[in-house]
Amino acid sequence: MNACGVGVRSRDGQMFEMNERMDRGQSERLIPMMMDVLAQAGVTLPEVDAYAVTTGPGTFTGLRVGLSTIRALAQVSGKPAIGVDTFEALACGIDARPLCILIETKRTDYYTRLFESGASHEGVCMAPDDLRDLIKPDWILAGDAVDRAKAETGCTNKAVSLAAPKAAHIIVLAERALQNGPHALPEPHYLRDADVSISRRKFAKII
Repeated sequence: MNACGVGVRSRDGQMFEMNERMDRGQSERLIPMMMDVLAQAGVTLPEVDAYAVTTGPGTFTGLRVGLSTIRALAQVSGKPAIGVDTFEALACGIDARPLCILIETKRTDYYTRLFESGASHEGVCMAPDDLRDLIKPDWILAGDAVDRAKAETGCTNKAVSLAAPKAAHIIVLAERALQNGPHALPEPHYLRDADVSISRRKFAKII
């Protein structure tokens, strides 16, 4: 997702957060944003009780930036780190059901997951033709791939303007998860393999 967000809940329960849309540069902005939000909340880094981060699906580089930062902070501080599914974080801020989350893959397909009243489905990686056959008229759409999906499938479904998870929703889900006991360090959640090609460049042999 083309965004970077951080947040913290202060001791008195007040939520402080900062969310920025950006195509690149998350690795440079993440730590400064964290320090800015902590300063606004009057919280120092050693006072943070736990860390949370989205685990995907999403872009490989974007996920690695967030995960590596939070894993490092958790290991250094000895505090827990909670991984939050990106689909879940987006759906957390939307009451409407049935809700179809569409996340950009930066390729021709989509990361897709359906949430219905009392049930949710597994996330999948789906081609445009398959998505066109799947979408029902009463589904509400959300996510950063909604505009592209509407253009490619021709659907006219109602959409919610929420392209990236809000830090406050990630914190809420992480707090719930913490109540279930200890957690291992979060790992990335991928729904598709990385696009890797073998270089055709000829390298000199060292003899």
